[in-house]
Amino acid sequence: MQIELMSFSWTLKVEHKEKPGKKGLLATAGAMAGGAAAGVGAGLLGGQAGLAVAAAAAATASAIKDFKDVPMVELGVLTLQKRFDISSARIQSCVDNDIPIHSALISVLHIKQGARSIHEPGFTLLATDGYFVKADIKMDKGDKGVEVIEDLELHFKNIIITYSKRLGVDNIPMPPFVYVAPKAKPGGVPGL
Repeated sequence: MQIELMSFSWTLKVEHKEKPGKKGLLATAGAMAGGAAAGVGAGLLGGQAGLAVAAAAAATASAIKDFKDVPMVELGVLTLQKRFDISSARIQSCVDNDIPIHSALISVLHIKQGARSIHEPGFTLLATDGYFVKADIKMDKGDKGVEVIEDLELHFKNIIITYSKRLGVDNIPMPPFVYVAPKAKPGGVPGL
């Protein structure tokens, strides 16, 4: 179903913690400096070839370094606000019966002038493997009468965020941010 939202927000917290490995810090610093020098040298080549060599050098430096990067990602809650409409009955049913939400896609559009289409996405957020935890309904009095407003909270495990950048007359999607939650081990905590 397609829903027009009044507003939405979400939280995402990412922390990187580094643990020293078996080798000393001096060896690690030397490997990192060597990788950085290779990356700078490759960047001087310029163009696509320079980028490819710089990426390879950075990957090599990352593989050589003796630190293990331990990311901690905490996906928050996706909060949605919408007017009460025909979709509200299905949403309430999902909340009441703990029905999972396979995916929720939010698109924010670029408005264009002239003969070009106004429906080009500027930003998309795809939350998957989730469930509604709250669906509050309230009456909101405005200038033109009273509206029924829903405040929804969606918990989710995976997210893909894509921005589009204007290049010439078109919006080109940039590389997305993707986070997929680690699978839970039987009887354990996810990712452990």
